[in-house]
Amino acid sequence: MKILLIEFIGYKEWTESLGYDREWKIQDIQSSIYKIVNDEISRVGGFALPVRYDGLIILADGIPNKHLLEIYTKVKEISPTKISACIGFGKTPREAEINAHNCILNSLPDEPKFSIIHDENVVACHFDYNNFTSLTHELSFYAAYMRVMRLYSKLSDSIYDFGGISQYLGGDNMIAFINEDTIDKIIKIVENMDEIKVGIGIGKNARSAMAGATRALDEIRSKREDRWKIVKFSM
Repeated sequence: MKILLIEFIGYKEWTESLGYDREWKIQDIQSSIYKIVNDEISRVGGFALPVRYDGLIILADGIPNKHLLEIYTKVKEISPTKISACIGFGKTPREAEINAHNCILNSLPDEPKFSIIHDENVVACHFDYNNFTSLTHELSFYAAYMRVMRLYSKLSDSIYDFGGISQYLGGDNMIAFINEDTIDKIIKIVENMDEIKVGIGIGKNARSAMAGATRALDEIRSKREDRWKIVKFSM
C-alpha cells in the first residue's frame, strides 16, 4: 500500500498568531484548504483522510508520482505554514502511514521525499449504521451522533489492529481502507455486529475503490437482504 502524508509545520504557532478570537478563523481556513485539496486529489483518483487538520493522509495507490507532486505543490501554495511530505509504503495502510510518518521525522520542510513505489489495489469499506434515521427521531441529533461515535471508536480499534485505517464521514457513514488479505476480517466484524452493514469496493485507486464500496452498499440497501457485499470498480 502507498500513502502520501503531508504535515503542516509550525501549525500550533500559526493558530496562536491569530489572536484570542481565532477558532472561527481556524475552522474557516481549514475548511477552505481541505476543499481545494479534496478537489485536487479526487481529480487524480486519490482520497484524503483529514484525521488531523495539521496533516493529511492521502491514499496514493494508482496515482503517478507526478500527480502527487502536483498535489504537494498546490498544498504548498495555499498552506499558511511550511509543509513536509513523504510517501510511505507498507503491506497494510497502517504500516504505510507509519513509514511515511517516520520519513517526515527525518525530512526538512519544503523538501518532499517521493520514492518510486509499486502500486497495489485499494480496498475501501463503507459502513452504514442500521436504522440511523429512526434512531435520530427516537433520541436526538446529538444523542444519535454519540451512539455512532461509540460504534466508530470500537470499529476503528478493531480495524487498526489488523492494519487498516478508518475515518468518520458524518451522519452514520464510516469508511476504512484495508489490504485485500484482510477482507474476511471485515466480513467477520460485520457478521458479529448486528447494527452495521458494509459495502466493500476494490479498485486500482482509492476513488474507484470508494465508488465500488458505495455501489455495494446501495445494493445492500435496495435488496435489504445481505449485510455485506463486494464490488470491483474501475474508473
